[in-house]
Amino acid sequence: MKRLTILLVSFALCLIVAQAGFSQAKVYRTVSNETVESILRGLELKYQKEERKNKDANILVFDFKRGDHSFRLFNYQSDLWIESTYERNMKSEDVNRWNADAKFSRLVVIQEKEKTILSLESQLDCAGGVTDAVVKQFVNRFEEETKKFAKFSTK
Repeated sequence: MKRLTILLVSFALCLIVAQAGFSQAKVYRTVSNETVESILRGLELKYQKEERKNKDANILVFDFKRGDHSFRLFNYQSDLWIESTYERNMKSEDVNRWNADAKFSRLVVIQEKEKTILSLESQLDCAGGVTDAVVKQFVNRFEEETKKFAKFSTK
């Protein structure tokens, strides 16, 4: 009986310690523009921002470069959207192959009057809760996706 009590007390203490460790990070269900800016500064990214107004909301757009790639991050508050665009054409079977194999992005072909644009995109739903670390990982992982896409698109 003594062993069971010691085991239960030890288990309870482990739960308390684990809970204290996990509760350190603030969880957001909407991400403020100030939070996005703080995270981008923490990643040592120089960015330009632009406010876009539509009938439903004000959206802040952050443009930045990392390495050879240009990125655009849209803050819709309840979700974040990041993209990197390329002015070139790609066969639909190659686009489909990328989308079938990619885990964290999708490739969209945008036909404009005089040119074709490829948009590599990813979206983070924040409604379930995110932390600063999750948003940082979202940006870092997308950068890795753009590097993979650069290799993929030059094959």
